[in-house]
Amino acid sequence: VSLARDHNMSLESSPPGLARKGVRAGDMESLVLACNQDGMDNLRKGNLMATFEQLKYAEAILIANHKEADSSSLLAVTCNNLGCYYKKVGKLHAALSYLRRALKIEVAITTDNGTVAGTHLNICAILSKLEKHDKALQHALTALELIATHVHQSEQYAQTGIGDKMPGVTQDDYTTLAIAYHNVAVEQEFLQQWDRAAMAYKRGFEIAKRCMGDSHPFTEALGRNIAAVLSKTS
Repeated sequence: VSLARDHNMSLESSPPGLARKGVRAGDMESLVLACNQDGMDNLRKGNLMATFEQLKYAEAILIANHKEADSSSLLAVTCNNLGCYYKKVGKLHAALSYLRRALKIEVAITTDNGTVAGTHLNICAILSKLEKHDKALQHALTALELIATHVHQSEQYAQTGIGDKMPGVTQDDYTTLAIAYHNVAVEQEFLQQWDRAAMAYKRGFEIAKRCMGDSHPFTEALGRNIAAVLSKTS
């Protein structure tokens, strides 16, 4: 996850090689996940060629075996990670293409809200870099709605046992929620919606403070952003 004052944050997927055409479904899944894991580990280390090779290899395995097994969820993960790779190397239109492909798959197979929210945040970050701030804000708001609903329903089920069975809220869920507020605020700031931006930064700050602590760099950054935006409203 990267953070800068002038653009948005994105979320990198990191689910946990070598393949032959026609491998068994279970073997294929393990292999594709391993390629994605290795690829994203290399991306974090700055090993860009190794990242590209692992992720494109995972994509090739899925294309070669698409008739043998339902690999939609694996393809969504791989497309999302390729989007993160292309964003890292500055090929923003390629990044956007892969991320939109991932989102289309995730929606079609009813992926959990937290994962879909992460993809919307990744798309938001690309659109922000392309200075398409209206569209970026829409993706940020969609991500916020998805992850906020997921967190609320999970907390409600944990407290009351009422509603559809939900997994417990994870640290990643709260982090995604804080990032969603951050991205909404950044785009509102670009669009000179100062009061709304200040409110979004404040809500993100409160969540980050609770789940990451006062001294976490992200919490501190959100706190500084609140003060900076408020100075523009006066």
